Amino acid sequence: MDLRQLRYFVALATQQHYGKAAGILHVTQPALSRQIRLLEEELGVQLFERHARGAAPTDEARLLLERALFLLRYVDQIKSDLLARQREPRGPVAIGLSPGLAQQLTVLLTKAVLQYLPEVRLRFIEGFAPSLQTMLAQGEVDIALLIEPIERSNLSTLPLLKEQICLIGLPDDPRLRKPKIRMRDLAGVPLIMTGLVKSGVRLELEAAAARAKLELHRVVEVETAEVARRLVLDGVGLTAHFAAAVQEDLAASRLRAVPIDGLFLHRVLARASDRPASRATEGVMGVLRTVIERHVREGHWPNAQLS
Repeated sequence: MDLRQLRYFVALATQQHYGKAAGILHVTQPALSRQIRLLEEELGVQLFERHARGAAPTDEARLLLERALFLLRYVDQIKSDLLARQREPRGPVAIGLSPGLAQQLTVLLTKAVLQYLPEVRLRFIEGFAPSLQTMLAQGEVDIALLIEPIERSNLSTLPLLKEQICLIGLPDDPRLRKPKIRMRDLAGVPLIMTGLVKSGVRLELEAAAARAKLELHRVVEVETAEVARRLVLDGVGLTAHFAAAVQEDLAASRLRAVPIDGLFLHRVLARASDRPASRATEGVMGVLRTVIERHVREGHWPNAQLS
């Protein structure tokens, strides 16, 4: 098995048509067929079901496709790394962020990278912690901002900050007049549950409610802070989230956020530990840390403390 065979295989598996795959590869169909046949003979499995309209990948082919894409990305990264040693950091870096953090950091980080790493091309991918961890493992993102607790196998993590979860509602809501909310204060409060079950904010909130033997009054469940924000502004209920996600509304007095006693998010910067980081990735990690530290110290990230 060689890299050429894997590239031929990936082209056919994605196009599912010999003619189209051969055209993309700039080879003849017989040459493509021969390499696929040699690969099947070496692996001892059938990779494609041939039919009049093309070629359908078998279950074995789908498994191989996942591994082949990872390996070919790794090979391309090796080439980029070797070339990068001769010049300034350059190339693509994919960053995984939750939707709430993406709203907060994409502009700041893009401007900083354009200033300090002009040859680096950023790609932001939004998702929640479980999917971001999977993307890290599969090489689909280079780095990600995650929330503890996380599965650390094959991950290298760097603590960034501790952030208090707040109860967020309209500024004239009498339940938000206290300087701090206790868990028992949430009894009967109509809550817009934000995020994924057993992850991030919801994990911390529901675990604390269970410890306090408190039944939360769930009005509606949504995934993103932006949707929750709109529901809160419309008077549907209150939500528990990190205040930075609605910073503009807090500054304009459209919303109020009060810390919930004892509820924190612990954020870490993570990358896959089973492959080396490129110079571009290392550079972006440094810039990201600087941007976050400055943002917290200048008071633009409410209820957050640097680790």
